[in-house]
Amino acid sequence: MKMKKNHLLLIFLVSICLQGLSQENENFTKKKNAIAISFGSPGLGLEYARKLSPKLSGKIVWQTFSLNDYEQNDLEIKEDVVDLIADLNVSIIDIGIEYTPFINSSFKLTTGLGFLSNVNVNSVVTYTEDIVVGTVTVDKKDVGEIIADVTWSGVAPYIGVGFGRAIPKKRFGFGIEFGTYFASAPNVDLTASNLLAPTASQEENLQESLESFKFIPRIQIRLAYKF
Repeated sequence: MKMKKNHLLLIFLVSICLQGLSQENENFTKKKNAIAISFGSPGLGLEYARKLSPKLSGKIVWQTFSLNDYEQNDLEIKEDVVDLIADLNVSIIDIGIEYTPFINSSFKLTTGLGFLSNVNVNSVVTYTEDIVVGTVTVDKKDVGEIIADVTWSGVAPYIGVGFGRAIPKKRFGFGIEFGTYFASAPNVDLTASNLLAPTASQEENLQESLESFKFIPRIQIRLAYKF
């Protein structure tokens, strides 16, 4: 009789535990929010997402990246050999939606708007060696430098495809996305000094040569947490 009571007590305790786990899983599946960190071509990203429907999620992402004093020496430009020092700064805020067309697949389509608050490349070009003008040798420090400042700004629509839901099915989720921003052509500011001063007159030509640089890649790897 005592053993029977112990069995009944054990069954009762197990049923309570299973009921609690079932309620916890049910509550977990109802969670509609997620935060994520990402890294890719726009830099390091912080993201918040919310489920709008079983197949649709909205999200906002802040992405930033900075690279200062990048050096490239002994570059050959036509018959000249030059040194390059460049700074790259990126700050973009994305507001978009994600659509997962298949219930049993994490394949997704994304679209939205990117606010290019700061996308800038600033480069300084100097001669690597002294140059000879006729019978005169000019020290490379006296030749001068060329400074090119290229900036993308405004609002840029974007589209992309990838895998990994904005709101993962489990507590954590991994994702990857490939896409592009459709930006306006960048603005160019070209200045030069000393013997290179006439180069500044080529600003319009450089602006025209960058007209095709309207597509900014948007490649991201992300880790999301559901809550």
